[in-house]
Amino acid sequence: MYPKTELETPCLVLDRKKLVNNLATMQTRAAPKQVRPHVKTHKCSTLAKLQIEAGCIGISAAKISEAEVLVEQKISGVLITSPVVATNKIARVMTILQKDPSLTLVVDSRDNVRELNDAAKRAGKTLNVLVDIDPGVNRTGVSYSDAVPFAAFVHNCSHLRLQGIQCYAGNLQHITKHGERREKTLTAMQLAAEQFRAFHENRLPCHILTGSGTGTYEDDVEIAEVTEVQPGSYTVMDMEYNNIEAEYHYLNALTLLTTVISTNHASHVTVDAGTKALYLDQHTNPKITSHPNLNYTWGGFGDEHGKITTEKNGSLPSVKTVLELIVPHCDPTINLYDQFYITEDDQVVDTWPIDMRGKSQ
Repeated sequence: MYPKTELETPCLVLDRKKLVNNLATMQTRAAPKQVRPHVKTHKCSTLAKLQIEAGCIGISAAKISEAEVLVEQKISGVLITSPVVATNKIARVMTILQKDPSLTLVVDSRDNVRELNDAAKRAGKTLNVLVDIDPGVNRTGVSYSDAVPFAAFVHNCSHLRLQGIQCYAGNLQHITKHGERREKTLTAMQLAAEQFRAFHENRLPCHILTGSGTGTYEDDVEIAEVTEVQPGSYTVMDMEYNNIEAEYHYLNALTLLTTVISTNHASHVTVDAGTKALYLDQHTNPKITSHPNLNYTWGGFGDEHGKITTEKNGSLPSVKTVLELIVPHCDPTINLYDQFYITEDDQVVDTWPIDMRGKSQ
C-alpha cells in the first residue's frame, strides 16, 4: 500500500468503501424491483462482478463488444440495450449465444427481427429479445402505438423468444428539478406500463419492463409494471448527478488526480490533465475537493493541460501539488483510462483494469 498522492497523474481513483456503499444502497432503494445496471459507465468487469455479488440480476451493455467481454468473464444475464443490425455483428451475437443462452437483445425493426431469427435458426438457438419503445428521445425504439403489432410480429418468429419491453428515457436523467424530472419520467413509463398490460391482453409474452437510470429510478420504481431498472452512474457518480435534485445522492467514489506542472503566472497554474484526461462540456465543471477555493477551467489550454484559478483571494498551489477532483461526466472520462486505482483510507490497495475501454463496436 502507498498514498494515492504518489500515483502518476492524471489517473482515476476509486474509493472501495464508497463504491461498496453505493452498490448496496441501490439494491435497497430500488427494491422490490430488480437491478440490471449499465456497464457503459465503468467499463470494468471486476466492478460488474461486484454488482452481481451485491444482488443485481444481470448487466446491461450498450454495445456487443462490451457484452463479449462480460460473457468471457462468466457474467450472465447480459442485456444489449441498443439494436444490433450489422450482419457481422449478428454473427458475433450468435457466438455469444453459444456461450450464454441468457443473452437478451432489444429490437425495433422488422428487417432486423427477420435477420436475427434466421441467424438463430441456422445456429440452432433461440434468442431472447425485448421490444424497444421510444419514450420520446427519437433515438431508437418503436412508437408506443406500434409496440403491440411489432411484438406480435416478433412472437411469431420461431427462434426468437419475446421477453417484454425496454423503455429507457436517457434524455430525462439530468433534468435538475426533481419535480419536472419526476413528472416526465412517470409519464413515459406509465405509457410503457400500458403497453406491458396490452401485451398480456393480447397474449404476448411480457415478463420484463426495463429502463430507467440513476436520475429517474427513484420515481420509476413506483410503477407496478416496471420489473427492473438500468442505472449506471450511481456506482461512481459525477458532477452532473451531484447537480440534480434527488431524494438521495450517491457517494462520489470516483475522483481524478492531476498534478500542478507550471506556476509562472500570478493568475493561475497549469495541471497535467486536459481534454485527453477529462471529458469536458460547457454545462458542467469539475469540482476540486482536495483544496479550497480552487477552480478547474480548460481555458483553451489544449489536450494535455488544464487551468487552475482561485477565488475568494485564496492561494494557488505550488509545483508538484496533486489536486483531486470530481469529474463532470463519468462515462466518457472513464473511457479514457486503462485502470482504476482502488483506495482505502487514501491508500492504494489494488488496480482494476478498465477492460471494456474503447469497446464501442
